[in-house]
Parts: sequence; C-alpha cells; structure tokens
Amino acid sequence: MLKERKLIGMSKVAVGWKISLLREVADKLKADIGDKIVFIEENGRICIEKA
Repeated sequence: MLKERKLIGMSKVAVGWKISLLREVADKLKADIGDKIVFIEENGRICIEKA
C-alpha cells in the first residue's frame, strides 16, 4: 500500500546552500531552535528527521 503524500510547503536554497525549515515542518518534527536535523536517503528519496 502506498503512503499518502501531502505537500506541506516549499523552501528556497539560499547562498551557502542553506535552507529554512518551515514552521509547519518544525511543528510536525517537534523541532526547536538549536535542534539538529538529519537528511536520510531512502529508496531514492531524501527524508528529513529530527536527530
């Protein structure tokens, strides 16, 4: 069974390859200022999770 996909928002890559974490994403991750975020490659997709 396929998981449902839902677009939460979009960020732009800034100078220095930096991106902003959208409030909606931060809320779902329960992430706060200073928390670490990891990027994981899974089946050809990049996922983000709170470390």
